[in-house]
Amino acid sequence: MKSNGKAKVLLVKHWMECHDRGVKSVAAILRDAGFEVVYIVYMRPEEIVAAAMEEDVSVIGMSFSTGAYDAHVPEVMKLLKEKGMEDVMVLVGGLIPDEDIIWLKEQGIREVFGAGADTNQLIELVGTAARK
Repeated sequence: MKSNGKAKVLLVKHWMECHDRGVKSVAAILRDAGFEVVYIVYMRPEEIVAAAMEEDVSVIGMSFSTGAYDAHVPEVMKLLKEKGMEDVMVLVGGLIPDEDIIWLKEQGIREVFGAGADTNQLIELVGTAARK
């Protein structure tokens, strides 16, 4: 889960989306901050959890440009629980309406980052996963 004392992060894009500029920027920011980043596009929930297990990550970041998170997030969280991976921090980013943030956090999402989010906050939060 940790590479040189740093959290290992899996960044994924919803399987039906092609807008990946934001998540690629996040990948570069996290790599520049010293984190090991695995970036895989177009994944379904079961593929996300399988990749998280295989890569032994401590953080999963899911990016959405559509409202698909309403079906995607609960399934990922359910599968993580079934696999005993509740300690994996899950973050969501992308185009998320403010009114959906509370619901996402109720599903177990640690934090939601939209366009223009504070990247220092993201780096600090991901860094906490390495200190667990």
